Amino acid sequence: MAIKGYGQFLMIGDSHIQRASRLSDGYSFGAELAELVERRLDVVNRGLSGYNTSHAMAIFDSLIPNPSFARVDYLLLLFGSNDSCLPECPTNQHIPLDEYRENLLSMIGHPSVKIHNPTILLVTPPPINEVHLESEDNKKDQALSRLQVMTAKYAEAVRNLAREYKDQNVVLVDLWSSIMERAILNTNTKTKFPSGEIIMVGTKDKGDNQVLRNILVDGLHLTGQGYKMLFNLVQQILGPEWTASDATKEKWVFPRWENAPRTD
Repeated sequence: MAIKGYGQFLMIGDSHIQRASRLSDGYSFGAELAELVERRLDVVNRGLSGYNTSHAMAIFDSLIPNPSFARVDYLLLLFGSNDSCLPECPTNQHIPLDEYRENLLSMIGHPSVKIHNPTILLVTPPPINEVHLESEDNKKDQALSRLQVMTAKYAEAVRNLAREYKDQNVVLVDLWSSIMERAILNTNTKTKFPSGEIIMVGTKDKGDNQVLRNILVDGLHLTGQGYKMLFNLVQQILGPEWTASDATKEKWVFPRWENAPRTD
């Protein structure tokens, strides 16, 4: 019998990815994704809390497996929440917008990625809730570390990259827009979203936002509800052929037990 192996659904990112496999409010993004692709793909989490795209580029070769070891069928990239820190933030995580874009472009076109030719899911960083985040930053004797308008610019850079490279297996996962749309709809805020001038909530001048509090545990990181929104977006992109139904059993790497090879 020929040696078979599982392809990978590889996730690389900051704390949003590191936390994706945890149980949050009774929900785990990583567990539901693993169930969706069970017996067909291995879900691999390479989330690195606190990392920006500069950190990631310094070790990127170590994050992508050699093709002789594993095949990457899907690569999900989620960075930006740390890159978009304010320049004066004492954590020194800020990466200028142009450099952020170039780093993401380098990841997409990296030789270690190209050799796998995966479908690349490029995720926009989620919005923040400034009032909530500021209260958390103040607990650390810090001023507000991020602004909604800044995060929006980094999310737009991801959208532009996805549009430019859509013919190279790059697909947009617009988490920022999905969360913002829900927050706007539930706060009766008029908006021209998604085209034209975007009217945002979650800013200090708009005040605290309960919808965003339900989606962001500390004004920055995703709750279980936020991760469920991310999963729904990813599932839509993967399509109906990626379901956990009995029909997918024909696509398993190894057959059902009734048809499985034996040594006796």
